[in-house]
Amino acid sequence: MVRFWPFCEDGSAKTNYAIGNKRASIVSHPNRLDHGTLLIGVRAKDGVVIAADSKVMRGGEAHYADKIHVLGDVAFATEGLTGVADDFLLLLNDRFGRNRGFNSLYEAKVLAEDLVAELQERYGNRVGENTIGALVAGLENITSGNAKLYYLHSHGYAEAVTYRSTGSGGPYATAFVKFLQDPTLDVEENARRVAFVIHWVAEAVDTNVGGKPTIGIIRDGQKQIIWMADEELDQARRQVELVRKDLWKRLTLTEK
Repeated sequence: MVRFWPFCEDGSAKTNYAIGNKRASIVSHPNRLDHGTLLIGVRAKDGVVIAADSKVMRGGEAHYADKIHVLGDVAFATEGLTGVADDFLLLLNDRFGRNRGFNSLYEAKVLAEDLVAELQERYGNRVGENTIGALVAGLENITSGNAKLYYLHSHGYAEAVTYRSTGSGGPYATAFVKFLQDPTLDVEENARRVAFVIHWVAEAVDTNVGGKPTIGIIRDGQKQIIWMADEELDQARRQVELVRKDLWKRLTLTEK
C-alpha cells in the first residue's frame, strides 16, 4: 500500500510517503533552482559525463534549446532563470575573449564563480531567490590531464563532485543517479545510465523537464567532447517505456 501526506516545516514543503514498512521523504526548498531543468554530471573510471534536458521557460512559454555550452574545450551546463543564464553566457564569452582562453579548468571555474556571484548580487534581491547554477566539466589542463567535474552554486562557489543531479528534476533523479552511476565503469556505460534517468524524469515525472537530452562524454586526456548519438538516446527512451509498463508488477512481487 502506498500512502502520501504533505506538511510544511521551516518554509519548505515536504511529502512523506510509505511503501509497506519503508518510509522516505521528498523535500522541496523554496530557494532551490527549479526553473524547469535537469542537469546531471557523473565521474566514471575514465572520464566524466555531463548531461541536460532541453526544455526551458522563456517568456512564460516552454521552448527547447541546448543547455550545455562549450567554450575553450570546457563545458558549462546552466540552470536557473533563463534571462540570467543568458547574461552569464554572454559575460563568459566576453571574459574568455579578453583573457584569450583558459589556461586550466581551475581558471575557468574561478571565472565562472565570479560571474555567478556578480549576477546573484545584481538580481538576487530583485527576484527574491537564487538565480543561476551550473555544472562545469573539462580536462584539468584544458588539453591534457584527467577530466574533472564541478558544481557551481548560485552564490558563486564551486566544488568538485563525483556526481550531481540538480534543477527542478534533480530531486526525482538523484536517487536513480546515486544508485545507477558507477565509478568503476567507463564513461559510455555511465552515459547510457544517465540517458535512462533523464528520460525517466522527463514529462511523466516532472513536466518542467523534457525535450531531447544532450549528453557529453569527456575522456581523461582527450579534450574532444563526444556527444551521445540520437540512436542511443532513443534506445534509452524505449528502455524507460518498457520498464514503466512492468514496474508496479515488479515492485509488488512477494516471495512464496
